[in-house]
Amino acid sequence: MRITVRIHAILFPMCILSLIYKYHMSTAPHIIEITAPKFSILGPYNTSRIVVVDNYTQLIDIQNFTFKMNPQPCKDYTADLLLVIIISSSLSNQENRMVIRNTWGQNTDSTKVVFLIGETENVTLAQNITNESFLYKDIVQGNFVDSYRNMTYKHVMGLKWVVHHCPTAKYILKTDDDILVNTRAMTRFLTRELSPWGVKDLIACQLCLITKVHRTKSKWIVTFEEYPFSFYPPFCEGWAVLYSQDVVPRLLKAAQTLPFFWVDDVHITGIIAAQIGVQRTPWSSLVMDEVELTKKWFRPYSAKSLFFGHDLTLEEMMEIWNANSA
Repeated sequence: MRITVRIHAILFPMCILSLIYKYHMSTAPHIIEITAPKFSILGPYNTSRIVVVDNYTQLIDIQNFTFKMNPQPCKDYTADLLLVIIISSSLSNQENRMVIRNTWGQNTDSTKVVFLIGETENVTLAQNITNESFLYKDIVQGNFVDSYRNMTYKHVMGLKWVVHHCPTAKYILKTDDDILVNTRAMTRFLTRELSPWGVKDLIACQLCLITKVHRTKSKWIVTFEEYPFSFYPPFCEGWAVLYSQDVVPRLLKAAQTLPFFWVDDVHITGIIAAQIGVQRTPWSSLVMDEVELTKKWFRPYSAKSLFFGHDLTLEEMMEIWNANSA
């Protein structure tokens, strides 16, 4: 009798999961908004996770790395966390962070949000960051100088933080702090057009296929010593990149062994992604460009658009958000 009860206790949840999966697969419009996907859908039975052996005190070529600020929004989620958003932010962009907290970057049961920053020798700014971190508990800070040419440290730190402190998230969205995410559309996209159980081998983004290396008169000047070739490999525009759970530890492992290169989107989503054998999936159809924004400035935007532009001012972010929240 006890054996029968135990068998029923095991089989009943499995049957329920099976029915949910069959319903999801039969009703959800998978991948209809993405052409030529380079990833595969997972179901409720795909439960294995890649375990990475990572040196916690190393960040690329920094051997004494430490998280100076290390919030733990995922600690109570042993499973079923849909999305974690890691936002690369400049120390002085407190207003950007506040706008994001008050609009698209709010923590929910399915989504957690943190900001990635470095450190500064400016005493006043450092104290402001300490106060902000104490108040909102959403700032991840590493012990490297916060500067434009240290963006690779910041990006890889975000991957390290996810692997060690938020490993159950099915999807990881890396963004900048001057974009606007349609969070309702993002949740719907991940759970219905992809899968609530996750996917495999996903790096989705605005893809740059042929990009010439800047050698003169640009803030992106790269010397031959830094990068010897004339063109970059295909890479993602760094303002928004969506990773699947399995890709992040693989990127981190490779990044920890390769020489530092300061152009983070090229290095991580181009050079390293190619090394680990993950193709990038373009999502241009899911991004509302500047022309569309101009046409629809004061009207609600397409529910299918995941992003409403990038390089936005604070005023633009609020105006677009308010137009879509009415």
